[in-house]
Amino acid sequence: MAETDIPKCLDISFFETALRSGGYGPNVTVTASEIGRAIGIGQNYASDIFRAKLQVTLEGRRSTLSLIVKLQPEKGEMAKVN
Repeated sequence: MAETDIPKCLDISFFETALRSGGYGPNVTVTASEIGRAIGIGQNYASDIFRAKLQVTLEGRRSTLSLIVKLQPEKGEMAKVN
């Protein structure tokens, strides 16, 4: 997947905010991320679905998290629906 296919909103700040509000606590930090499509374009009618593999540090320990992120499409017919 080309870098340009990844929505700009899926940055480290987004994932840190999501993890902090999702119960990982205020000190979780994302040190690296790999993001790609979980399914092909057009395979899900109402969403673009991405898989994120995150390297995180929490309380001095490093670990890897895998997440699925579902977004409203930025292109196509469903992008017009709001």
